[in-house]
Amino acid sequence: MIKLPVKNMSCGHCQLKIRAEIEANGFSVIDIDMSQNTVLVDADINQTSKLKRILDSINYVVDEQQPILDIKEFTIWHNKLDDEENYNSFYEFLEKEKIPIKGFNDENFGLKIVCTNKQFDLCRNFINQLN
Repeated sequence: MIKLPVKNMSCGHCQLKIRAEIEANGFSVIDIDMSQNTVLVDADINQTSKLKRILDSINYVVDEQQPILDIKEFTIWHNKLDDEENYNSFYEFLEKEKIPIKGFNDENFGLKIVCTNKQFDLCRNFINQLN
């Protein structure tokens, strides 16, 4: 997945137009966040140029001043999170870092989060520092 920063989104119509055009070109839109002006697309980072051209064709601009993020889904858990206080601290950490929880992974018993490799490393470091 990649997260594209898009400069000129302003309304629900923008969301509909962007989603329709990207999906018409064979990609899946995971999320459009109007508050952060980002579009999360199920695509590889090497498909960024194609997505930029698609957005440009409908007059939406990828903000070159912001990074395009390579996002992955991770499952994370540690015995330290069995403690309610530690879990609450970790949950607050995820909120502060704007790392979304996508649910629980029943097979591996862990939280499913969507983030960059760097953010995942931050999560592991945070957990390791818990009592």
